[in-house]
Amino acid sequence: MVKVLELCAVDFTAYHLLRPLGLALRDAGYAVTFCCSPGEGLDLLRAEGFAVEAIPISRNYNLAHHARSLAALVAFMRRERFSIVHAHTPVAGLIGRAAARLAGVPAIVYTAHGFYFHDGMRASVHAFFVGLERCAAAITDIVFVQSEEDWEEAVRLRIAPRDKLVHIGNGVDPSAFGGALHAHEAESFREEWGLGSGPVVGFVGRIVHEKGAIEFVRAAGVVKRRVSGAKFVMVGEPLESDRDSCRDEVLRLRQELGLGADLILTGYRKDVPAILASFDLFALPSYREGMPRALLEAMATGLPVVATSIRGCREEVADAETGILVPPRDHEALAAAIGRILLSPDLRAAMGRAGRERVLARFDERRIVAREIECLDGLAARKLRGFSPPEPEK
Repeated sequence: MVKVLELCAVDFTAYHLLRPLGLALRDAGYAVTFCCSPGEGLDLLRAEGFAVEAIPISRNYNLAHHARSLAALVAFMRRERFSIVHAHTPVAGLIGRAAARLAGVPAIVYTAHGFYFHDGMRASVHAFFVGLERCAAAITDIVFVQSEEDWEEAVRLRIAPRDKLVHIGNGVDPSAFGGALHAHEAESFREEWGLGSGPVVGFVGRIVHEKGAIEFVRAAGVVKRRVSGAKFVMVGEPLESDRDSCRDEVLRLRQELGLGADLILTGYRKDVPAILASFDLFALPSYREGMPRALLEAMATGLPVVATSIRGCREEVADAETGILVPPRDHEALAAAIGRILLSPDLRAAMGRAGRERVLARFDERRIVAREIECLDGLAARKLRGFSPPEPEK
């Protein structure tokens, strides 16, 4: 049986984003282990029968922390004798691939959920992170890239040869989302938070600056004056590793803009499909994304969306068809787009239908996962023929 390690930095990613791949790999006959920093997500995966390992991986620039993570990962990989290491997210992707090479793992895979470098960086910083990606790709057998624009950028910047780069996109399970499917829970959520019958604009994600949380609140202040009875709901919280004071700023702005009970912060919730069904519109004003799953979940629910015109979002949202794309860091443009949709029930319904159809046609999670497993099967056939795992160290 082929042993696969799915590696990322935080437990939220492991459980909420990588779990579907883990389940499909297990069904396909692979022995799957998850590894990341300790957290509830690992406990939930363990409860589902997965092998798990908690190794702290910091999302910062502390080289001493990274050296300790590297050493722990090398020892763990040597002990468990994995056939394939599949790393995710920028920091874990760099450390994990280096550890896999040092541990003698025969097959190394990386998924770029969104490259860390972006157009807003200084040229020298951009070049540094591009260089890191090139070095890591040199010891990687497959680089899965979710965003098509990221794939094109990786080719242009020569991150890796074309035969290593595989564009896979991103997806969700459409059968888990839908207004009719969660109508009762959605009604209960509206009652729970006193949302009434007016239009509700929702945000789901980490409450951090790069997700555009501040722009969302400022736009809410503008929309409230234009759309009678509008309410705004923010679902999520910052991760401990985010080191971001955005939530405090959100609370200050809520008071400063007079939003009061019209802006609700629910914190982290596990019933996101039902909450989405209670919204009338979804907004994600991020500065940087890979391929945002939250947008796809909203579209699968049948919601019109407003998002920023950045990589990933441009691939998911058909502008003026399934939603509206606006410039990042522009709360006035965000408010104008939200108001336009809320004030036109026909437009809202048409965009919602088109969004659901787009997810069914292009972003079904099952097709994405099947493509990954097809590639991993081929990699295993090439790299593991005659491979005998090394004896564990005594």
